[in-house]
Amino acid sequence: MLRSFRQVFKSNRTPMAAVMIVVLLGLVAYLAPGGGGVSSDTVVARVYGREVLMRDLEEHMQELYQRYGKQASPEALKPFIQSQALRDLMNQKLMEELAERHHVVVTDEEVGARLRAFLRQYPMLLDAQGKLKSNAELKQVFQDTGFNPAMQERAIRSELLRGKLVQQAALRVPLDEGWLAVENRLRNEKVAFQQATLAVVPGAVADPGDAVLEAFYKAGGQRFLQPPRRVIQYVAVDRAALGKDVQVDEAALKAAFDARKGDYLEMKARHILFKAEGETQIQEATAKAQLLRERLLKGQDFAKAAEELSEDPSAKGNGGDLGWFRFPQMQKPFSEAAAALKPGEISPPVRTIYGIHLIQLEGRREKKFEDVKAELAREISDSRFNARAQERLEQIRKRANGGDLAAAAKSLGSPAQLSQPFSHEPAAQMDGLPELPQLTAEAFRMKVGEVSKPQAFGDRHILFRVQEERPEAVPPFPEIRAKVLAAYRLEEARKQAVAKAQQALQSGGLPAMGPVTDQAAAPLSGLRDLVAHPGIRKALLDTPIGQTTPVLWTQDGKVWAARITSREPAPALTFETRRALIQEVQTSEAQKLLSAELQSLDQQGRQHPGLSSFWGQFGGIHVNASAVQAPVEE
Repeated sequence: MLRSFRQVFKSNRTPMAAVMIVVLLGLVAYLAPGGGGVSSDTVVARVYGREVLMRDLEEHMQELYQRYGKQASPEALKPFIQSQALRDLMNQKLMEELAERHHVVVTDEEVGARLRAFLRQYPMLLDAQGKLKSNAELKQVFQDTGFNPAMQERAIRSELLRGKLVQQAALRVPLDEGWLAVENRLRNEKVAFQQATLAVVPGAVADPGDAVLEAFYKAGGQRFLQPPRRVIQYVAVDRAALGKDVQVDEAALKAAFDARKGDYLEMKARHILFKAEGETQIQEATAKAQLLRERLLKGQDFAKAAEELSEDPSAKGNGGDLGWFRFPQMQKPFSEAAAALKPGEISPPVRTIYGIHLIQLEGRREKKFEDVKAELAREISDSRFNARAQERLEQIRKRANGGDLAAAAKSLGSPAQLSQPFSHEPAAQMDGLPELPQLTAEAFRMKVGEVSKPQAFGDRHILFRVQEERPEAVPPFPEIRAKVLAAYRLEEARKQAVAKAQQALQSGGLPAMGPVTDQAAAPLSGLRDLVAHPGIRKALLDTPIGQTTPVLWTQDGKVWAARITSREPAPALTFETRRALIQEVQTSEAQKLLSAELQSLDQQGRQHPGLSSFWGQFGGIHVNASAVQAPVEE
């Protein structure tokens, strides 16, 4: 782009000067960080110049809530849902960038054809001739059902794009006859064998003392090279730090109980459902329900009618029995209608998103204050703790004003502490900071000197500042003695395990090595965990019948050996089976190539994360941390 500007400039300097000034001013404005609050147009991430807007994130979060929402409250799920949604959208942008680099294009016609085929699967979207309804009718159905065709269209475009990239990558897989023969054997040759494993037990190796460990450490050289590590200054607020602020007195408990009495009303009821979508079906279902209600009021058995007529699958076999439920557990119209009934009464037709219901109340009961007192106390105490802890940490954050946290924290009675240096490892552990695994990713995304937002971790809330970054280096022995000891123990335990296995095989075969298990004759491709190890795969293919394989390591770090008991050769490939095998292998390898390319593109982009820099607009990856609550997993 800049090269083009220069060429035009050379040909016509004077008239273009004003144009260039305007362009550059516009570019500066575009690159400048956005101010104000978060809106639907806020850029939450930029991937090689491709923007993810807040509206995109919120739409995808809603889709994920539909998948996971019944497992927990939306608020509890929000950090996970937001992180997953942002990761999904950024991966989609990465794929679009890769497709552009490989000159892969998905046309609107292809997407439209696939979308129409998808919609034709649903009878409610078809007219009497079996064709899709008019756009106006489809729009109404989509509004009634909550279906978002734009989201489905994006999913289809993504699927087509990935499929084309895989097809293109498959052509680059150099599949020769030797490779094809091995793949045929893995899938079709049946091998039976006996196997035994021997576990490695590093904990059984004694600590040899500093002298031995220091010699091991020095001999290791770059083995103990540590990647860049960071130190954070952090303030932790727990319940003890807040004292009486989180205690709940009797008056507060009774007030909360009175305000939430409806939540403690339990009802037992049966229901009959007539499913309905759209106004026409709603009217028809309401009329059917009204006629049935008249028969029920004259004495027809409700449970029997539910067995025969209800369109709720769970009604079959239980007469529409819902058991005991609390008011908030059902949709509001359903709960309100049930609460208005006396035991034995039948409601008028009730509309919910599922259709039209008739409800027969069988009983009601209300929990007393003493029954829920302990539960209420926990809820209110938790709420007060979370609010007070966040408030205190936010005060510290504001008083520190982007600087050292110590003075501000001390003034509010919550001292700041320094962590030990830690690297960017998901399983990082540290005494006194059990939250480190959850903090690590964000600590490495932030700049040195930057202060985080207050974050909740169970019974503690944390605020931290990135104090310093230590460069890649081999740390002094005292600092990493625990890592050196772990490495020493593992190495010694492995040596002992291999020696023990080899001696056992020489003296008594597999039974002397450990418990023997029999693997019935089957293709090796079915033993995914075992043959994922290339050495084991080769040993099982090459070892003759009656012989024992070399001692090898399994994926989970055990010593392994096997004795081949039978082998049934793979059938010769025909033209059709050969072609199918080639396609299968090339597609599988192409998917690996595509994943590797996407990962490389992701890593390259994260080295240039500036949202407001020129590179960040066109060649990097940035997550707008101020617009999202949860970090995106890398």
